[in-house]
Amino acid sequence: MTLVAGQAITAVRGALQRLKRTGVEPELAPASLVAGLALAPPVVAGVLLFRLTAVEMLAVALAAGLAAHVAARFLGQPLPSTPLLPALVGVALVGSGAPLAWAAIVAVLAAAFEMGRARFLPEARVQVGLLAYAVVLLVAEGRPATYVTPGGGPADEPIRLWLRLSGGGQAPLDPVHLYVGNVAGPVFATSMLAVAVGAAWLWYSRRLSLLIVLTFLAGAMVPIALLRWSAGYQLDSGPTWFAVALVLADRRTLPASAVGRPLLGFLAGVVALAVRARGFAIESALITVAGMQLLASAAQGVSWMRGHREETRARLREVREAMLALGRQTRPGPAQPPS
Repeated sequence: MTLVAGQAITAVRGALQRLKRTGVEPELAPASLVAGLALAPPVVAGVLLFRLTAVEMLAVALAAGLAAHVAARFLGQPLPSTPLLPALVGVALVGSGAPLAWAAIVAVLAAAFEMGRARFLPEARVQVGLLAYAVVLLVAEGRPATYVTPGGGPADEPIRLWLRLSGGGQAPLDPVHLYVGNVAGPVFATSMLAVAVGAAWLWYSRRLSLLIVLTFLAGAMVPIALLRWSAGYQLDSGPTWFAVALVLADRRTLPASAVGRPLLGFLAGVVALAVRARGFAIESALITVAGMQLLASAAQGVSWMRGHREETRARLREVREAMLALGRQTRPGPAQPPS
C-alpha cells in the first residue's frame, strides 16, 4: 500500500513538473498538450454556462477519444497525436440545444478521421474535428446547430437572430453579453472571452500565427464595409474566433508557403462574412475554415505528388493491390455440389 502511494505521489510530482516546464518553455512542450491547454478555457466557460449539458458533451468527447486510443492499440496503429483533441474540437461546436446523440456522432467521426489521417495522410494539415462537425452539419441539414441560452430557454444564435430580425447594421444584443458568452450558441465556443484566453496561450506558446488572425480580420472587414454592417456585432463572436484563432491560425495546420498563409487568412475572412448575406449564420465561418483547410491540404498534396512522382506511383500501386486483395477475400467462392 505504501509502495502504491509512493508511486502515485511520484507520478503527480512528475506531471506537475511537466506542467511547470510547459509554462516556462511552452514552445518545447508536446503540441497536443499545448493545444489541450488552449481548449481548457472554452471548456471551463462552457461548463460554467451550460452546466450538465456541457458536462455530458465533454464526457462524450473524452469517451470517443479514449475509444480511438483503444482501437489504435488493438490494431497496432501508432498515433502521433491524440484523437481526444479532434473529438473535443468537434463537440465544442455542437449546439447547446442539440440532442446528445449529435455530439456523439461528431465525436466518433472526428476520432475516426484522426485515426485515418494518421494512417494514410500524416502530412495533411487539417483539423479533422472541425471537418467532422462540418460534414455532420451539412449531412444532417443543420440539426446539430440547435441552440438554447445558458438559462435553458430556446433562442437564436446571435448572428441568426440578427438575420431574422433585420439583417441590417443594427445590433440586437448587448456586445458585453456576446463577449462573455451569456447567449445561445455552441456549448464550448460561445464565450469570446474564453476563446481569447486560449488564443493568448497559443500565442505565448508560439503556436498561433498573428498573421492569419490579422489577414482574416482584414478580409472580414471587406463585406462588413461594403454592406455597412456593425463591425463590432459581427466580429464579437466566440464561435468565429474559435475556428480562426484556435484552428485556422494554428501553425501546425498552416501551409508551408509564405504567400499562401496570408492569402488563406484573407480569403477565409471574406468568404466567412460574405456568405452571411446569403442567409447563413455563424456556421458559415466554421464551414469556411474547414473548407479552406481542405483546399490548402489538397494544394499541398498536388504539389507533393508532382515532386515525388515515383513514390506516388508506388503508393497508388500499393493501394490498388490492397483493394484487389480485399476484393478476392470478400468474393464468394464457387458453390459446392451437394454431398
